[in-house]
Amino acid sequence: MMGKFFSGLSSTGAWCCFDEFNRIDIEVLSVIAQQLLTIRNAKAQKLPKFMFEGRELKLNPNCAAFITMNPGYAGRTELPDNLKALFRPFAMMVPDYTLIAEVILYSEGFEDSLTLAHKMTRMYALCSEQLSQQDHYDFGMRAVKSVLVMAGSLKRENPDKREDVVLLRALRDSNLPKFLHDDTILFQAILQDLFPGLEIPEHDYGVFSTTIEHCTKVKNLQPKECVTTKVIQFFETMQVRHGVMLVGPTGGGKTCCYEILADTLTKLYEDGYGKKVPDYRPVRTKVLNPKAVSMGELYGEFNLLTMEWKDGLLATAVRETVKDTTEDHKWIVNDGPVDALWIENMNTVLDDNKMLCLANSERIKLNNTIHMVFEVQDLSVASPATVSRCGMVYIDEGELGWRPMLETWISNENFKWKEETREYVWNLFNTYIDPGLKYVGKYLVEAMPQVPVAKVQTVALLFESLVFVSGGPDLQSDPLRLHCLLATIFAWCLTWGLGGNLEEQCNDKFDSFVKDLLSDCPDVKMANTGDVYSCYIDMSRKMMESWEKITPSFKYEPEIPYFDLMVPTIDTTRFGYLMEKMLSLNQPVLFTGPTGVGKSVIAKQKLYDLAVKDFIQRLLTSQLKPTVSKLSP
Repeated sequence: MMGKFFSGLSSTGAWCCFDEFNRIDIEVLSVIAQQLLTIRNAKAQKLPKFMFEGRELKLNPNCAAFITMNPGYAGRTELPDNLKALFRPFAMMVPDYTLIAEVILYSEGFEDSLTLAHKMTRMYALCSEQLSQQDHYDFGMRAVKSVLVMAGSLKRENPDKREDVVLLRALRDSNLPKFLHDDTILFQAILQDLFPGLEIPEHDYGVFSTTIEHCTKVKNLQPKECVTTKVIQFFETMQVRHGVMLVGPTGGGKTCCYEILADTLTKLYEDGYGKKVPDYRPVRTKVLNPKAVSMGELYGEFNLLTMEWKDGLLATAVRETVKDTTEDHKWIVNDGPVDALWIENMNTVLDDNKMLCLANSERIKLNNTIHMVFEVQDLSVASPATVSRCGMVYIDEGELGWRPMLETWISNENFKWKEETREYVWNLFNTYIDPGLKYVGKYLVEAMPQVPVAKVQTVALLFESLVFVSGGPDLQSDPLRLHCLLATIFAWCLTWGLGGNLEEQCNDKFDSFVKDLLSDCPDVKMANTGDVYSCYIDMSRKMMESWEKITPSFKYEPEIPYFDLMVPTIDTTRFGYLMEKMLSLNQPVLFTGPTGVGKSVIAKQKLYDLAVKDFIQRLLTSQLKPTVSKLSP
């Protein structure tokens, strides 16, 4: 491929700049060094024609190759000495941010640009020194430029407002979305010190804010203020950056954030507001997980036998969106972890070039209606080059919490219970979940990291599988007896929802904690013997009973192979029981634990038992490095 590049350069006399040159493998760099040396020697001898890779080519002496590189990043290669000798190195200096900001502010119509430029650069210097060190923070040149672009836009929209107020709002609106809660407080203090006495009135988003709340309710979600704020911040970030990353842990609402914004923009367009605000256009999304496929399957690759090119998932998505010439928004959503390999190939997509460069020498130019959206948990392995190219919106899972999820669950119209019972169950969750989450997070060790909202969701789903599936209690019965049973069921669900993912040595501590925690609830009837893990809810007797009562006895069957025999124990019974309850709600189940404890055996046996009723079982053995082509039928 590089040979084709150099053949064209030497024949036409063109100049070419190879960006991120040191990301090429060291073996390929050695070949490139020989190719460049051949062209250099031909130019030095002033030959009209020369031999290049077995072909005679015309030489235009005006040809030249330039390279750019960021040394020291992950995934970078040290250039070999024979390649270094062919290039004259230039070390780029850190630019004068103040001078650049002053010039751009002048061009955007600001009169007092010198003072404002000094305050702006001083603010970024203070932020880099005083705020916490986060992987998704960037206070470099691209961040400065995005603020200046926003300030210019606000200046044209509000020509009568004071210039310092306009710049202050741009600084606030462009930086607040990416800050953690504690850093937000410190950032606002820095702004007050640099712009003393200035107060920015809260912007009234009017119909935009109300439409966000309407679309949130349509999706059967809770219209919380923090959600509305993040959707607005996401929208404002997309206006100044065509690449935006939604950063935050699982369960924080990243997916809901972009889905609500897409629904909101579409609804505003349908209601006729698109004529007043051009950005109110319908949204079309394409969602993919870049980490689920190989680099060739993501961007495209050659068939090594036929040398035929085949587009990858991302290349196909970009090609289709570019062909769509309408003014509608097109979002390509990459939902998956960011690493230093696949994301670096998008550098030209995310910077001002807006160009997807493929390995077959094809370049696809993105138009202004296309946005690249990323959903990531963190950017711990991303390079500064990636972080600086994208706008950041940090969505803190703790800000939303678990209560909105529970509000949506408990208000399910399919739950036929009285309002009194609904409030009683809400009070149980509201009283005992937070102490449980705090104790587990502070004193116990989880077998697998799990966000709090996932634990609460497990409690709620187990409760639903016992109460609202066939065989559950009569929800219209006497509230006194019903509430006593529901409190006992809640205690059992709390045990497995919060304590089912703990290391074995923590079970005794959690058992003591649960009994102490629920001792002040007279409706909870705990079992007299054993720990909280050794009981299940006997719906016929409306009380906790030992797993031993439903553990079947072993019956030897000669026709079954020896290695397929399973001797029922309390462990096989309770884990199979939990699996069956979750599958009754069509929920996925994950068994985690060391090798040889019986995870596969329990899962296979339960799937075999359920296959007789409603399920079709398919067993798939995962390989060390499974690929899409190997997993597909």
